[in-house]
Amino acid sequence: MPRYQIYFDTSEGERKFNVDIDDSEIIDTVLRDILGELAERGLVLRGVATGDLRVIWNGKELDLSRTLPEQHVMPNEVLRVLVESYTAGAGTLRVERIEQEWKLLNHLRDLNPKFLTLLGRKSRPNEETFVVQLLRSPGIEEISNGKPSIREEHTLRLSFPRFYPDVPIECYVKEPLFHPNVRADKGFICLWERFNLGDTAIQAVCRAQAMAAFRMMNLQPEHVMNPEAAEWYEQEGKPGGLVPLNGPELTVFRLVSGRVEWLEPARSAARASRRWAEIQ
Repeated sequence: MPRYQIYFDTSEGERKFNVDIDDSEIIDTVLRDILGELAERGLVLRGVATGDLRVIWNGKELDLSRTLPEQHVMPNEVLRVLVESYTAGAGTLRVERIEQEWKLLNHLRDLNPKFLTLLGRKSRPNEETFVVQLLRSPGIEEISNGKPSIREEHTLRLSFPRFYPDVPIECYVKEPLFHPNVRADKGFICLWERFNLGDTAIQAVCRAQAMAAFRMMNLQPEHVMNPEAAEWYEQEGKPGGLVPLNGPELTVFRLVSGRVEWLEPARSAARASRRWAEIQ
């Protein structure tokens, strides 16, 4: 029976389960059974009493009255189950958060003019998109005659889906990028091992750069998007010292009056909290 990776936004935080779903099963029917099993474990979806269930795949909402194959969802794909709440101001929160992310990217560009450029943004009813380009950042385009073919420019599309920030930022690369966690057909980059509401566009771009250079990867089966690249890394790339590639790391802080100031306010707050705890 086909198996899918499903994340549930519960009152205890996001939880992931591998779920077997028959090709003929309607999503709504499956969800009812799963929610019952979650309740037996003491887990309840956040906001389930006041909102409607939604299943999100690749940034779009699935039709609960249909099967997964009917909507071109393949086995081992990642789905997210959450509740769309109608609390006043929810839309404003999304807009404000996206605007903040755009400001963060502008600050990141200003600190790294040689390595990052912003190509623009586009607004749609169900999606906000930022397009950026990494410069002088080596990545493997393909393996040609047994040797890596290197490209130093990568065009990234950061997608903020309809349910953001309750679902993560999605990242796609326009050009071919040979990496275990990048889908060769769609350019989807699997950035996040575990979703966190505090994840930012800065983290997305920095992770993408590190992944291009093979400084970062996740070889757990559920995160491998390109098995060929994973096999190459383990059998040739790593043993042969072909990776990681030498390249820059984006600067994410600045010095203000001799003190480090992080671009992401939450990161600065976390550091300050740890310093306070140590002093006490």
